[in-house]
Amino acid sequence: MKRIILINILLLAAVNAYAQVQIGEKAPAISVDKWINNSDHDEPSTAGKAIVLDFWFTNCGPCIYTIPHLNDLTEEYKNENISFISITYENEDDVSKFLSKKKILAHVGTDTAYQTINKYEVKAYPTTFLIDENGILKWRGHPSLLTSDMIDALLHKKRYPQVMTDQQNPVSVLNKELSTDHIYPITVSKNNYMNGSGMQFNLRELSLVNQPLDEILTFLLQKSKSRISITDQNRYDVRFKFPEDLPHDERRTAATKSLLNELDYQLTIEKKEVEGYVLKILNDSLFIKNAIDTTKVYSAKGISTNSTYWEGNGVPTQDLVGELEDRFKIFVIDKTKLNGCFELKFPIKTFDVARSYLLDHYGLALTQGRFEVEITQIASKHDRKESQEP
Repeated sequence: MKRIILINILLLAAVNAYAQVQIGEKAPAISVDKWINNSDHDEPSTAGKAIVLDFWFTNCGPCIYTIPHLNDLTEEYKNENISFISITYENEDDVSKFLSKKKILAHVGTDTAYQTINKYEVKAYPTTFLIDENGILKWRGHPSLLTSDMIDALLHKKRYPQVMTDQQNPVSVLNKELSTDHIYPITVSKNNYMNGSGMQFNLRELSLVNQPLDEILTFLLQKSKSRISITDQNRYDVRFKFPEDLPHDERRTAATKSLLNELDYQLTIEKKEVEGYVLKILNDSLFIKNAIDTTKVYSAKGISTNSTYWEGNGVPTQDLVGELEDRFKIFVIDKTKLNGCFELKFPIKTFDVARSYLLDHYGLALTQGRFEVEITQIASKHDRKESQEP
């Protein structure tokens, strides 16, 4: 009986703790160690004001790539009845050092004792809350999903909108000539202020934090690193806000051209004959049995890697080829003629182990061969011009 009573008490405590952050109820009070990004360390004015409350930390890539978006909203509503607040669990010195290199327009507070963080039950970073002028919690979610419409509704300028998550749109393969001619505004800067990295690609923008240029181009060009030649070893922050008139299938193309233009680089394609591996199906029945076709099941793909395996859910064979090329520094040409999305995996210990696994489990053979590939060359326009002079 005592055990049952104790369990009930613990369950009641858990329910009460969770009730503190229920949407539609009173939001917990905000308390911090110190407000650090204004000269007088003054507490922000919140009485009778709506609040955008964001939880973050300095080495969180997803936190950092949403800062420009939150800064835009802070600037847009600076004269409205709303306060923007960002809270981190880190100490003042570390946060001040970060803020000297990366600007945050919201009021930044440190919560090393987790007073506010625990009250709001923050389990993942970043997490953002919307609180109305009466202190009622209206929304919690990822800051990348926060829009002007949502803040207008919070300020009673319009009805509260339905919050929609970003949907993945089919992206056509970037053609080698980069046919989009227009150069769009893009923000690019070298990163020298953090260790973490991150990327966001949604309906509104592409944001990358602390990414090497070859990784950025691998994503934009949808090519493996083996097929991209570049000497730039710097790490960059990139933000490309998609113009409203830019078609979805031209976003990667436009971002690539704008990025290269901003860095004064030029892209050319060179054909090269290489030693590599040809991917073919030797056992159809084995592939059908184990490489589950998810074409009609998944609306988006998922890729994960642990200490033992690379695994793709809802991926085309091109993703498998790209991973093999990047991981083992080889060239692979896909001759399977498969058109679909599949569940595939392979062990990452060595190429020979991965090769044997793909053959034994999926009937996919990687045989040595010689073939022609296209190598994307990235060089400065100045260097390219000099090399062409007699």
